[in-house]
Amino acid sequence: MSDQGSLLAGYLMPHPPVIVPGVDAGRIKAGQTIQAMQQLAADLADRKPDTVVLISPHAPLFSDYLFVYDEQELHGDLSKFGAPEAHLSLQQDQELLEGILQGCQQLGIAAGSLSDSQMGRFNIDRSLDHGAVVPLYFLQQRTTFKLVAMASAGLPLPDLYAVGRAIRTAAETLGRRIVLVASGDQSHKVNAESPYGSCPEGGAYDRQLVEALSQGDRTRLLAIDARIRQKAAECGYRAAVMLCGAFAGLAIRSDMLSYEAPYGIGYCVARIVPDPAGLPPLVDPLQAARLHWQETVSHEQQKASPPVQIARKTIDETVKRQHQPHPESFAELVQENPWLNNSAGAFVSLKKNGELRGCIGTTVATTASLVEEIIQNAVSAATGDPRFEPVRADELAELSVSVDILGAAEPITSRAQLDPKLYGVIVRSGPKTGLLLPDLEGVDTVEEQLAIACRKAGIRADEPYRIERFRVERYT
Repeated sequence: MSDQGSLLAGYLMPHPPVIVPGVDAGRIKAGQTIQAMQQLAADLADRKPDTVVLISPHAPLFSDYLFVYDEQELHGDLSKFGAPEAHLSLQQDQELLEGILQGCQQLGIAAGSLSDSQMGRFNIDRSLDHGAVVPLYFLQQRTTFKLVAMASAGLPLPDLYAVGRAIRTAAETLGRRIVLVASGDQSHKVNAESPYGSCPEGGAYDRQLVEALSQGDRTRLLAIDARIRQKAAECGYRAAVMLCGAFAGLAIRSDMLSYEAPYGIGYCVARIVPDPAGLPPLVDPLQAARLHWQETVSHEQQKASPPVQIARKTIDETVKRQHQPHPESFAELVQENPWLNNSAGAFVSLKKNGELRGCIGTTVATTASLVEEIIQNAVSAATGDPRFEPVRADELAELSVSVDILGAAEPITSRAQLDPKLYGVIVRSGPKTGLLLPDLEGVDTVEEQLAIACRKAGIRADEPYRIERFRVERYT
């Protein structure tokens, strides 16, 4: 079966429970969204797919594992939102699921379900999450189909893109006619109506996404700055990346059916279909986006601060030549910036395409100078962060580097003395210590900052602990 015969369409659909009857007895403010969802339901009935493959950001989410629902009958409802009558049950397409998992295995991507004991440990059940139930509530009203449902996962974006392609390959191999659904709300901080607050990046992210979809510009969508995405607090981008991957190598048409943010949260409804009359992209959209990222990194390097120059040269030489530069090789830079002879704790952070790739640091000085401190921690961030594999030479062009130089820590007597944007925190309980830098994406309150620092230290919620604060100077 041809590509266009296997992958019939891709839908981007939001998942606010409030648009499902029975969840909210008040006036529904998202009328455009409901109308567009109903339009997609009619479109699905016309296309008559064998299977819907749905990607949800609210399925169990792991940074190194793609979770899939594997029950033969997939059930879900909105009882958690006061509407148990909004329930559904769909038969799993087990053969297609196995084909997708085989494709993931060939890519070296860990994927599958969880055992009962693992589900219990993570306090999750096997019911479909609301990110799946809300779109399916609309789609199943006009037709029947089998289902494969999975998480959008915290994997690197190129891996998610490859999974999207593997979904299409599995459908082609089995002769399945599929529609792929990317479930996700967009920015949760579009305007003052949002219960999460608002920020300029919220509206900026949604505008970029909507414009990219309106123009069918996958490269522009894939190149959206991760810093904007993170501050926008979206939950739909990763599923959209997987959707783009499913259409790799195909010409497409893209239709923006609806966008609104009536509750301060962006609801985007769009459709992508293969275009048999169009020309496939000359350069794969992800590859074009990666070239954009590399240009951004190159521009950053030209403006890099002295600490970042030290860190980047150290990383380049360590990865390419397995050679750690001597502090004397930075003598000219130190002569121009004598404060680099000072001693202090420092953190070196690496990001690839905006995603964390490594971060190692010291809370107090462990060497004679900042030059030595940065060299030491740059090597560790690139090769010794236990959360990541060592950085490879082919990744260097896409790595952004930043250096945080820590001021002296001071004890506090009241949480009112904390500000997660201004101060980092250190928590201590006996031998257990946890540190969190300030001004991190997604950490907006003192409570969030302390909770994360305590988790890093292994300090229980009911365990007393001491708090210190510190300032940092961040260099890019």
